[in-house]
Amino acid sequence: ITYNPNLKFIFIYAVLFLVVLLVLYIKHRLTRMPIGRAWEALREDEIACRSLGLNHVLVKLSAFMMGASTAGLAGVFFATYQGFVNPTSFTFFESALILAIVVLGGMGSTIGVVLAAFVLTVAPELLRSFAEYRVLLFGVLMVAMMIWRPRGLVRISRTSFAPRKGVVP
Repeated sequence: ITYNPNLKFIFIYAVLFLVVLLVLYIKHRLTRMPIGRAWEALREDEIACRSLGLNHVLVKLSAFMMGASTAGLAGVFFATYQGFVNPTSFTFFESALILAIVVLGGMGSTIGVVLAAFVLTVAPELLRSFAEYRVLLFGVLMVAMMIWRPRGLVRISRTSFAPRKGVVP
């Protein structure tokens, strides 16, 4: 295949879409494994996690390692897209946007965070006429979410074990 600079960004978006699908699949598989259950137990209550005999330091380090490697992979695509990475490329607004995506999506909800990321990246483009009020709209959205939907747009469903027939719980 010959190199065409006009198709560079289409190729990056296609590969990025496949990588996001792969990361979501791996995340889905990991949350069903014992390490995923340990991450959830640590998130909910660290003292209870330690009392169950889990090494909370290793569980935290494994969660940090997975998050950092995913962020590094995203950074590779960002650097490829930008061509140059500088610390001034990231402003306070980007940090606030990421926090808003997590709060709007809900802690632990992958579908909610993906939906919130889509909404919060598309909404400013649709509301360009309110550009000077963008931060105010984010603040109002955060306060509204904290009051009416504190667990996010899409709540996570807890998987539980159903007792077998004939067995007393």
